[in-house]
Amino acid sequence: TYWRGLVRPIPNVASPAAQLGTQFHAWAERFIMADANDAGIGVGASGNGGTRVAESRLAMLAELRRNNAAQSQDNQDDNGADNNGIFDWQQRLATSTWARRKPAWAERQIVVNVPQLGTIVNGKLDAVFFGGLDGADRSKQYTIVDWKTGKKPRKKEEIQKKLAQLDMYRILLSAMEGVPLTAIDAMSTGAVPPPIVDACLYYLSEPIEGDRQLNAADKTEEEILAELSYGIPEQSDND
Repeated sequence: TYWRGLVRPIPNVASPAAQLGTQFHAWAERFIMADANDAGIGVGASGNGGTRVAESRLAMLAELRRNNAAQSQDNQDDNGADNNGIFDWQQRLATSTWARRKPAWAERQIVVNVPQLGTIVNGKLDAVFFGGLDGADRSKQYTIVDWKTGKKPRKKEEIQKKLAQLDMYRILLSAMEGVPLTAIDAMSTGAVPPPIVDACLYYLSEPIEGDRQLNAADKTEEEILAELSYGIPEQSDND
C-alpha cells in the first residue's frame, strides 16, 4: 500500500543483501512475538495484540536446529554462504538476552506528523521491549531495538550517523504513545529528566554478544530535532 511504502520503501530491484535482510527481519518478527499473549502486546502496524496466530518459540528453535543440521548440505549449494549468514543471525538472536525479554511490539509501522519539523516522519520499529536496556531497570517504560545485519561501524562519525536513526524512532514512539519527548533519551546525565524510553542498535553480524550493541546517546529534545532538521535518516533491512 501507499503508507506501507512510505514507512519502508521497497527498491524496484532488491540487492541480495537487501533480500537476506528482509528475510531475517520477517523471521525476527515471528520469533520475538512467538508465545506472546494478547494482553498489551502488539504486532505490526496497528500495534494490536491477536492480529496473528501465535507461534511456539520452541517450535521455531526446533526448526533452527534442523536448519543447523542441514547446513553441511547447503554449503555445497551456490547459496550456501547466504544460508549460513541468515542462520548465524537467527542463532545469535535466539541465544541473546533480548530473546528472554518481554516484547511490546515487533515491526511496528508508524507515520507521524512532526510539526516542529514541518513534515511527516515515517519509520518501522523492528522491536520494542518493556523496560530499559537493563531488564532489571523498571524506571524505563520501553526499549527500542533495531536489528542490524550489516557490518558494525567503528569510526565515530559512522556510529553517530547510525545512532541518528534511533533518535528518529524515539520521536515516533513518543508521538504514538503520548510519551513526552523531553523524557526520551537513552542515558541520563542529570541535564534532562530520567529517560523512560531506551534504544539501541543490535548487530547480529558480530559473533560475540558483548560486541553487538550500540546504545543511543544522551540528547535533549532540541538536539534531536536539530539533527532531524538536516534530513531524515535512511532506513534499510541490510545495514
